[in-house]
Amino acid sequence: MEKRNFLWVMALFLVFVVSSPPAGAVYGSVITRDATDEANAILNSNFRDSLVSAEFKGVEEQILVTTKPLLGFPIEGDSYVILSSGDARYVTAGADYDVENVSGIYVEEGQPVTGQDAYDVVRLTLTLRVPHGAKVLSFKWRMVSDDYPNYNDYFYAYVELPDGTRKVAATLPNGSIPYITAAVPYFQDVNNQDGVILDNMTPIYTASVDVSQYGGEEITLVLEVADAVDDVEDTAVIIDDVKFDVPQSFFVYNRMMVIAQVWTMYFFKLHDEFDEIYANASAAGVDNETLSLAKELHENATQMIMEAWDTDNLDDIKLRVWGAIPTYPKMHLVRRAYVTERNAVYMLLEAIKELEGS
Repeated sequence: MEKRNFLWVMALFLVFVVSSPPAGAVYGSVITRDATDEANAILNSNFRDSLVSAEFKGVEEQILVTTKPLLGFPIEGDSYVILSSGDARYVTAGADYDVENVSGIYVEEGQPVTGQDAYDVVRLTLTLRVPHGAKVLSFKWRMVSDDYPNYNDYFYAYVELPDGTRKVAATLPNGSIPYITAAVPYFQDVNNQDGVILDNMTPIYTASVDVSQYGGEEITLVLEVADAVDDVEDTAVIIDDVKFDVPQSFFVYNRMMVIAQVWTMYFFKLHDEFDEIYANASAAGVDNETLSLAKELHENATQMIMEAWDTDNLDDIKLRVWGAIPTYPKMHLVRRAYVTERNAVYMLLEAIKELEGS
């Protein structure tokens, strides 16, 4: 009887210890959520418009956006992301932070090279639209770990392409997917650099994937970090400067697209107001010749904007103008459509004003 009571008390104790998070943190709560902020923190500022969507899966404490200068980061802009098999804040706070086991996602035989069980898996996924003319998708990364040299924590970064194939993005100089045993020849002591107390780190490497066949299409970049064998010794990866290798004309194209978008928005604002202004002008007694000319200008402008965006549907233009359907418009026609629609509206407004002043 005493033995049974003892086991019961111990069971209650274990339940309490496992289920009770430390003060100020919630560990072990696996979530899936939008990660647009994290994506923008690592996207090169020239390519933030390429982001279609972003998703995070793991325990909230396993991902951190920070602006603190650390181990050569940020690379571009003023922020970057840390993904960790433990608490990512531990990387920046060091000895001043009380780290706990995150109790995250477990994947049987999830280690991509050795096939060992994976613990505390954290994953950041970015869906990107490849700019026309882009050759390579790349980013900078550095692995920092307490796991060396005993286990096989890993960083698995790959791109899922539109044809269904998967290409590894991040590799060590020996060609391996980065994991502890394979990374041993490249590790160096952190030596408390920038206050980081994790033991070892790799150099900063560049990950890259050929995307030259997929201009205008969507690809998915997956960034995954996890413990292997154990769920205690943690590994983090610092990531920044996700970008495409594009010709200089891309940046000219982007500037021109902004102008086309502005002119098109102005066109639609005037176009949507035309029918009401036309009705008001007719009711106010504007002569038929003026009404007829304004109507003709309005119809001509509508035809021009559709030709400019290579479609016969005005609603379709609203998708094309923001890149949902990749299109480079005929700039001269976009401008003419806007000016013509503006003239049609102003003609009616001036006619109404003259009648009211007479």
